[in-house]
Amino acid sequence: MTKNEHISLKTKGWTEFKSGSSDNELISIASEIGKILKHPNGQNIFNLRPILKDKAIKGTFSNKHGLDEFPFHTDTAFLKKPARYILMHSEKPSNCNTTIISRIDFWDLLSQIDKSNAERAIYLVKTNSEIFYTSFIFRENNIEGIKYDPSCMFPFNKYAKIFDKTFQQILSIIQYENIKWSGNKTVLIDNWKSLHGRKSVKEDTERELKRIYIN
Repeated sequence: MTKNEHISLKTKGWTEFKSGSSDNELISIASEIGKILKHPNGQNIFNLRPILKDKAIKGTFSNKHGLDEFPFHTDTAFLKKPARYILMHSEKPSNCNTTIISRIDFWDLLSQIDKSNAERAIYLVKTNSEIFYTSFIFRENNIEGIKYDPSCMFPFNKYAKIFDKTFQQILSIIQYENIKWSGNKTVLIDNWKSLHGRKSVKEDTERELKRIYIN
């Protein structure tokens, strides 16, 4: 990564650059950022491929949305402490873009009441193995982050129920950026500062991304 790419990751919440596609090269890049966090299946690198709803694990995005568009979310909301960074890489070009917004993109669109509700919002996280409470905004080692995944997080207190409706409306109209997978491209996302999604993959069912979680 260049100095400018590090700056982009820090200020914008994500960065993109060309790189090699081997597992060793991607693990080397991830290790420059932090410690690799294994996926729930025990792998350092997970291959993301389009999956039909009835073939996907219950409760996952693929199970809920299949080949359709994925809504904005942060990854690993099923963990009490979500992964700080997400590395994604595509060796081959794809016409299915990843969509992304940073916290600064939507925060200024919120009223003071909305921001207060966001600060006080408590969600119930439900997974196939665990149920626990979490907040939309959290703090870890004096670093503030956001956590949002509509596939497993459900508004619990009154502040979350009010905020969630407002937030969904904002996400439906907000101007987002498109990450175009031109081939041999790596994207690093600050998972505490950004939300990402995916366009419909119906026209590119062979799309495949490699993903690494980083703390």
